[in-house]
Amino acid sequence: MSILLIGLNHRTAPVEIREQLAFSRDGVATALLLFRNQFPTAEAAIISTCNRVEMIIASDSEKPTINDVLSFIAQSRDLPVAQFKPYLYTLSEEQACRHFFRVASGLDSMVLGENQIVNQVKQAFASASEQGTTGRTLNRMFHHAFEVSKRVRTETKISVGKVSVSSVAVDIASRIFEDFSSKQTLVIGAGEMAQLVCEHLREHNASRFVVTTRTLNNAKALAEACKGTAVPFDQLDAQLAEADIVIAATSCPMPFLTVERIREAQKRRGGRLLFFIDLAVPRNVDSEVGKLNHTYVYDVDALGRIVAENQQQRTARLEVAEKILDDEVAAFMQWLDQTKLNPVIEQMYRDARDVSEIELHRLLRRCPDLNDAEREAVTQLVDRLVNKFMHPCVSVLRRHGSGTGNSTSRTESTTTLLAGAFRAAASRELSERKAG
Repeated sequence: MSILLIGLNHRTAPVEIREQLAFSRDGVATALLLFRNQFPTAEAAIISTCNRVEMIIASDSEKPTINDVLSFIAQSRDLPVAQFKPYLYTLSEEQACRHFFRVASGLDSMVLGENQIVNQVKQAFASASEQGTTGRTLNRMFHHAFEVSKRVRTETKISVGKVSVSSVAVDIASRIFEDFSSKQTLVIGAGEMAQLVCEHLREHNASRFVVTTRTLNNAKALAEACKGTAVPFDQLDAQLAEADIVIAATSCPMPFLTVERIREAQKRRGGRLLFFIDLAVPRNVDSEVGKLNHTYVYDVDALGRIVAENQQQRTARLEVAEKILDDEVAAFMQWLDQTKLNPVIEQMYRDARDVSEIELHRLLRRCPDLNDAEREAVTQLVDRLVNKFMHPCVSVLRRHGSGTGNSTSRTESTTTLLAGAFRAAASRELSERKAG
């Protein structure tokens, strides 16, 4: 059984190419059905995310070839091969396995160690299973990848530490406020960064949002998305007195959240903590505000420094993760090599049993006085002897036939010679006994 992986990702292809090759969930199902019709004996799965499109194929025949897969992708996406071929990588056997394990572990992601990709790989496996395009090899490969992903994340902690400005901002807020459900978030501005922080806050049970901008319609759009309330910009001072978390992300060219303004708001706050996330450049919050009592201010530079530190820590864990992959890829490839021996070993057992049955029949014919119990005992003895003699032969065969890398062709050649010699000997014995 051979493995082939063809795909592109955020490093090899620009977004305009990735989006042309991307599959929807229904599109994956349709494509896999088409693949099964064209190559009924091959196994296949498709991983399609915003950062990658990859097709993984396992086959024990010469089909499909690389060109077959390229033609299939072109047909599925209604694109000429020349339009996407320059951006593709093509990997086989051990390299394909290692890449696949790296993807599932978040080591090949745009954000090193991110957790979302393993769920996307699980979805790809579910889709392929539903369409009947997985079999023994891909089933084993996917489940092994999930185990590798768990081991990498557990042993290296590579996913620990937020690596986006929005997630870091919420992480810091969670150290100040134990529970977001009772806290009110004031959002000033309605840009993409503000939206991302709101999304992260909602994931942490924040539910009370007030949005204000100089354009009320923009405020209403964000308020609707986070199930909050939009208010006119002239209510800003009143809302500052009520808020616990303030997200500032406007294009104002100078700080409008001044020390004087925040000091006035604090007079009505009763000493409650006030946390500012200033995502604007130029800054919306005066740098002196952070010196006021019960007030915390984090701007994009402060958040960026934390992101960089966390990213550096993740990178430092990468070496350990790659060593884990060394072990796991070797284990999977050993299993894959051994599966190639199964047909040979099964034939060897059949040959051995054919010979033993002829000898058993010959013996029982010479001993007609044996009763049924004795005949059964002799039959069981012969079966046990066959198994006992075959076991060391099979163990040696598996040991010599489980090489990887450059030794694979050599061990396969050795395996073929051993099995051939065994078959020839069995055939001679059968011929002699039948002739006699």
